[in-house]
Amino acid sequence: MNPSKLSSLLLTLSLIFISQASCALYEEVCKAAAEESARCLQVLKDQPRIALAKNDMELSKLVVEFALKKGTEAQNYLKEMMKTNPAPAIKDCATTHYDGVVGSFRSSLGELKSDTETANYDAKAAGDGAETCDVALAKAKINIPAISALNKEIKLISKIAFLATDRLPEQ
Repeated sequence: MNPSKLSSLLLTLSLIFISQASCALYEEVCKAAAEESARCLQVLKDQPRIALAKNDMELSKLVVEFALKKGTEAQNYLKEMMKTNPAPAIKDCATTHYDGVVGSFRSSLGELKSDTETANYDAKAAGDGAETCDVALAKAKINIPAISALNKEIKLISKIAFLATDRLPEQ
């Protein structure tokens, strides 16, 4: 093989390897989100630290930290809304249901290094609080699109955290 063909072959192989390596870990997690893949990518692409995660543990930690931050922000939003709309269902969402969301994300974060199965379970369970909030609001015939959107986002983030932590080896 002449040197120019060899150089061309090596260049082609290098480009193939680079293109394969360029798929960020969070993109792999979002692929696993199936029908919510596009929404997952939309949520995570603006998180530069998550996009640069080098391994599954780092990715899981960053995703769960992000989830905890978003869950806390959502709870604070609901607590503010509760001041102007004191409906019992909104109060339950702001306190009981979102206490569960925040607590589950916090627990997941705390378990990442010592008990990955529990961390994974807690990441998934965090979405239950947002789902229960939706149910409570529906039963009370309260339709506030901002809360519905918030709950939808938290359920997605819970799924993403579950999928990220599911990649960790069992300990």
